[in-house]
Formats: sequence, C-alpha cells, structure tokens
Amino acid sequence: MKHSNLIQLCSLLVAVSFLGSRAEARVTRIDVTTREVVLDGMPFGETGPYEKLRGTVHFEVDPFDPRNGVVFDIDKAPRNQNGMVEFAADFYILKPVDLGKGNGALLYEVNNHGNKQMIFYLNNSLSIGNDLSVATDFGDGFLMRRGYTVAWVGWEALIQAGDNRMTVQFPIAMEHNQPINERVLVEFPDGQGASVDPVYTRPLSGNPASRSYAAFSTDPVEAEAELRVRPSDSPRPPAPDIPDGEVVPIGQWSFARCPNGPPGTPSTTDICLAAGFRNDQVYQLIYKATNAPVSGLGHITTRDFLAFVRNDKADDVGHPNDLSGLDTILCVGASQSGKYLRDFIYQGFNEDEEGRRVCDGVHITVAGAERVALNYRFAASFKAANPHAFRPVPSEAFPRSYAIRPNPIFPEIQDGILKRPTTDPKVFHSDTSYEYRIAHASLVDTDEAATEDLEQPANVRRYVFSALEHSAGGPSRGPEVPGNYGIGNRECQQQSNPTQYGIFARALLVALEQWVRQDIAPPESQAPSIKNGTLVTADEYCGEFPRIPGVACNGLFNASGERDFGPRVQSSRGVIDYLIPHVLSEHRNLVPKADELGNDIGGIRHPYVEAPIATLTGWNLRRPEFGEGELCALVGMKVPLPKTLAEGLKTGDPRPSLEELYGDHNGYVEAVATAAFNLWSQRFMLLEDVFQTIHEADDSDVLR
Repeated sequence: MKHSNLIQLCSLLVAVSFLGSRAEARVTRIDVTTREVVLDGMPFGETGPYEKLRGTVHFEVDPFDPRNGVVFDIDKAPRNQNGMVEFAADFYILKPVDLGKGNGALLYEVNNHGNKQMIFYLNNSLSIGNDLSVATDFGDGFLMRRGYTVAWVGWEALIQAGDNRMTVQFPIAMEHNQPINERVLVEFPDGQGASVDPVYTRPLSGNPASRSYAAFSTDPVEAEAELRVRPSDSPRPPAPDIPDGEVVPIGQWSFARCPNGPPGTPSTTDICLAAGFRNDQVYQLIYKATNAPVSGLGHITTRDFLAFVRNDKADDVGHPNDLSGLDTILCVGASQSGKYLRDFIYQGFNEDEEGRRVCDGVHITVAGAERVALNYRFAASFKAANPHAFRPVPSEAFPRSYAIRPNPIFPEIQDGILKRPTTDPKVFHSDTSYEYRIAHASLVDTDEAATEDLEQPANVRRYVFSALEHSAGGPSRGPEVPGNYGIGNRECQQQSNPTQYGIFARALLVALEQWVRQDIAPPESQAPSIKNGTLVTADEYCGEFPRIPGVACNGLFNASGERDFGPRVQSSRGVIDYLIPHVLSEHRNLVPKADELGNDIGGIRHPYVEAPIATLTGWNLRRPEFGEGELCALVGMKVPLPKTLAEGLKTGDPRPSLEELYGDHNGYVEAVATAAFNLWSQRFMLLEDVFQTIHEADDSDVLR
C-alpha cells in the first residue's frame, strides 16, 4: 500500500472512531465524594450492612442524535470541543457492602423536588430525611432486608442546594451568544402560608427550595410585567377556563425583596407586595424572564445514569461502576415524580441511545392523568395544577392514557404513553381518591366524554387506593391517629386523613419485581369504572354523600379540557406562547362512588377503610382564611363515626355507630383482621403488614 493511501486510511479510521464516540451519550465521570457504612455496620438480615455513596455524575450527549434531539433547546446549549453538550447531577446510592448478598435489583426513585421519599413510605420510617443517617430514617429496613440497591439522581433544573436535596448543573439555552428571553407566568397561592405575621415578599419561584427564573429587569415596564389577583384559578361551577382576575397597579408591587415591607432591595428574583400576601387569593405574575436552563436534560440524567449502571464497568477516567452486575432496574415515583415517569416513558427516554430498555418495571403513584411539564423552555416542572392555583401549567396534555388512541380534537392523530413495545416497561399505576378531584385520574381509565372505559395494555396494571389522600407518608400507626388541619394546622375544615398507602406500595413492589424477573402475573387491576357504576360525577357523589353534621360537600374538582398553549408547543415540549391557554374542549371528569359511610368503593380498600371507625376521604374543604370551600392542598378528611346509636341520634349523624358495626372491641379487631387477610390473599398486603395492622387495631381503644 502506498504511503499516501495508508495515511488516508488511518485518517478515515480516526474520523470513523471520532464520529462513533460523538454518537455515544454516556456518563463520562463518576466523582464519589462520600462513601461510608451506615448505622455503624448494622446488618439488615441476610443482606448484611449497607453503605452510602454520594457525589456527582458527569454526562455528555450528542445534540444531533435523534434520541437526544427530543430535548427541547438542546440545539441551543453550548458544546465542548467535541461538539457534545455537557452537564452534571448529584447522585446518592444505598447499596449492600457486599453487593453479591443483594438481590441483584436496583430500585431507582425519581426524587421529588430534590427530596428522597421512597424510604419513608416503603420502609415504614419514623422520620424522613435526605441524608439517611439515623436508624429512624431506615424504619423497619424492608428494602434493605430484601437486598435492594437504592439510588437517586438529580433531574430538576431549579432545585436549590441545601438540606441534602438532589441538584443539577444544566447549560443555559443561548441564541446569538445571548441568553434567550421569554415571558413566563408564575403564581403565588397561599402566599401568607403558615405564618401568623404579614408576608410581604416571595421568591418568584414561590418556594425558597426552588431557584427563580430571573426577570429581565427590575423595572416592571422593561420586564413587560403584569400582576393580577383572583380568589381562585377555577370558575364556579368548575370549568377548564381560568378567570382573569384584577390587575394590581405597579405602584403596589415591585421586583424587590422586602421581608419587612416595601421598598426593600431591588431583586430580579423576588416580588414585593405592599399590602402583603393573603391566603385566600391567588397572585398571578407574568413577566419577561431570562436564563432558561435546558430543563429536558432532566430526562437524560435518569436515562444515562441507569444505562451506565446496567451496562458499563467504569467511567471514561477509570472510576469503577460500583453497581456493576445488577440485572434488574425498577423505577418508582410518587406525585411529581410519578408524573415525571409518565413523561419520561412518553417522550422516549426509557430507551437509551443503543436502543436498550432502561427501567424494566415502573410503579407510578398518585400522578393521576398528568405528566410533568419538564421539556419546555422555562419549564414549570415544579408546579402541579389544582382547582385553586397553577392551572395554566400544561400538565394534562394528550395523551393521558397508556394505550394508543385518537386525539379527541384531532382524531387523525393517534398517540399513547406506551408506544415503543420493545422498550416500554411493565407498569403499575396507582392513585388515591385525591387524584380524581385534583389530577383528572378518571381520564387514565375513560374517554374524555366519560362514555366508556378504556382497555389498558397488557403490560399495565391500574390500582386505586380507595378513600385515601395524596400523601405518600409512612405507616398510619393505628386507626385512631388524628390528622392535622393542613397548612399551619388551620387550612382545612376537617382533620386530614392519616391512613397511608405504604402497606400497598410494599406488596406491589414485590409483585412488580416478580412480574419483571419471573414473569409471575401481578394482581389484576382494581379501579372504579363506568361499567361497574363506581365512577360518578362530583355532583352525583355529593348527592349520595352522608349528611354528616358540620361537614359540607360541594362537588368541587379540577376541571380540565383540551388546551392550546400556542404554535410552538408540540408533543408536550416547546415554548408556551399562550400563557393563559385557549380552551378547545371540556372533559367530563368522574370521581369514585362512596358507600353509606362516605368511604369510596371500586378500588383497593385499606383495612381501616373496610373496617372503618371514621369516614375517610381524599378531599377536604378550606376555611375562610384560605378561600372558603376551596379544596385543600394534598390532604383528605377524617370524620369519626359515633360510638353508639344514641350518640348518633343525639347529633343527627345518619352513619352507623361503632357499636352497631362491631359490637365490641373484639368484633372490631376481627373485622380488621378479616379485611387484612383478604388483601393478603389478593397479594395487596404482605403477611408482616397483616400482623402489624391487626396489632395496631388490637392495641387501639376502639370500643374498649
């Protein structure tokens, strides 16, 4: 071969090699900053002691790869000398010291607003913390006893550092070498919060734990800013429209930080309200913002971290993959994190750049029919729509169901969350009664007109935890545990519902693992339906709800419809031009039907719901300070039953008394035991939780 030809061949090989490396999205470096054995080496059953690893994972991706091009504005992110987009995220891992003694499965939780929650509700923990360093953080050690390796990675661009929250470092979208400016909408409901003193200032994000999108200028005119105020985001009766509210004159507010009242210090990331914020008003601010991070990279942090764990032995600089050898990945997320998983799957991120599946199975919890609004410029991923506020967030866009079906407005367009059969995971989707009023949960199971039930795909199971609230807390600690009254312990008219769904989440994790690893069919779906008559309108629900003295039922829910956010929004990503969306049609949302006590039917009923000592609901109403009759945020309601028939007659309570239901304490315990063992026989409870629940009932003072 001639020398010149040899040089050309070598050059070609180098070029091909370079192109190949550019096409490979990957973890480039894992920096472990902390490695320590937890709880002084205390063993968790046969798995032995655990250790925690924390640090930073570094990524780079090719913006021209089609699987990465789904990330909106990735083409506007700065690139390194190889043409790659670089970014980084915090990671946190709990693993057996001897990985060989584990069960070979990684349980990955999508953190919620930077926080770790899974250990709390799966381990029955007595405390909830982000550092997981004391015995109460680990509860009964359920996950560790079963040998899981547990991991978290940052994904949300606006999470502030602090309190061991999971953060990221994402590039800013640039155009003509300048940050992009767009008008955005933010809201401040419950602005006074739990404080009994006046609150004059708030970060523009509304939450000190989240960074704010900085205003283009502290001059409201230059920032094209307008502040409006209204009692609620929802009209009455409920509809998908959003009321206009009243304009607050510029002289009554400013871009400033003023904890003691105006004028304060000018600030592009804070608002100052001269009259102070009220809890019964929603304040809506529209302004021109700057410095938008490429938020959709938050889907890639999960995708590429999990792909690295499963497939690579080491990073680019030789740091070993401490989790090498794990053969199964289960992904879980509750609330915001569950909505993240729905969007993660829908937008194609459960498939890595090599076309391999990422999460083998997922448990999506309390997400309703919504998906996180992540893949947008100036994303509002930290907001969730409810009847009182945040309804301009594009969280319930089509598709809402898992199977592919026609768009109700444009029937020629067919879409679904699951549309990649070779890489779609096995899915558990569970909700509580709360999500039917707040997050349109009925639209996971019915068409938009509520005329028929939808058939779920074969790789989906649908579960509803009847009569429970949104909270993903740990064990309820017994049937008599009182609830609180929401924000500041004064938001809601009735005490909250303390009955938690942790016992179901534990059993379903076992069932999901068996389905993924052994192909053992999980329990059949259990959810209310039109066919069974267990889904009704909110007004029909209130018409049949017991007339409990002092308890109101007004049929409120978060109405929804097909909405247009502007021409630059396509397939749940883009730029929102219509900050108040145009309503194209209205959906018919349904809620679970209740029994004579007011406890929902049609789903999985907790032993404390099946053998109740109170009416338990997924909804609660606000007191006047927070907006009379509006739905409370995140909490349900607990209203104790009368103890005796005479007590019920005296107060005018139509519900049966405890004595009528159970006779005596032993009768109550037997009813709880029957309900618990029935759930165990259906694989919705583990035997250890059956015995614990019976013990709690026996230890209570019910009818003693």
